[in-house]
Amino acid sequence: MVVDYDSLNLLANVVFTSFLNLRITLGTAESMTGGLIGHLITNQDGASSVFGGSIVVYTAAAKSKVLKIPMEFIHQEGTVSKKMVEKMMEHMNVYPVDVVLAVSGIAGKEIEGLERGTTFIGTDCLGIITINKFLFTGTREEIKMKAAEASFNMLLKSVEHLEKPP
Repeated sequence: MVVDYDSLNLLANVVFTSFLNLRITLGTAESMTGGLIGHLITNQDGASSVFGGSIVVYTAAAKSKVLKIPMEFIHQEGTVSKKMVEKMMEHMNVYPVDVVLAVSGIAGKEIEGLERGTTFIGTDCLGIITINKFLFTGTREEIKMKAAEASFNMLLKSVEHLEKPP
C-alpha cells in the first residue's frame, strides 16, 4: 500500500480533531521521521490547542544532549530499539502534554545489525505505554511516510479509552 502526503494530512486531521474533542495535548520525539509527524499536525488550523511541541533527535549525540539520555545507555541499547523509544518518551517531560509519541527507526542503510525499515513507535497516553515494532519497506521517503501513518494510527488507538469531556 502506498502512503501519500495528502492521505497523511487527512489522517493528521483525524488525530488533531480527536485530541481537540478530548481536550488532550500531544508532544513528539522524532528521530527517523525528522519532524514529519509534528509538521503534519501543525498543518492543522488551531494546532497550538493540541500540539505542545516536538523534539527531533536524529543522532545518538542529539538524543544524549537534548533528551539527556546517557551515552552509556545508547551504546548498550542502540539508537533504534524498544528501550530507546521508552527513554525518548520518558525524557519528553520538558513538554507539559497528556500524550507523548516517540519514533526511532532506520529509513536508510542497515545499522546496528537491524535491517532497513526497522522502526519502533511508542505512545504514552496518560501513563499507558504502548510500543510496537514495525518493518517497513520502500524508499527512504516511503518508509518515513509509513512510519508517520503508523504513528497516527497508534495515537488514535491510544486515546480510544478516553471519554469526551462534557
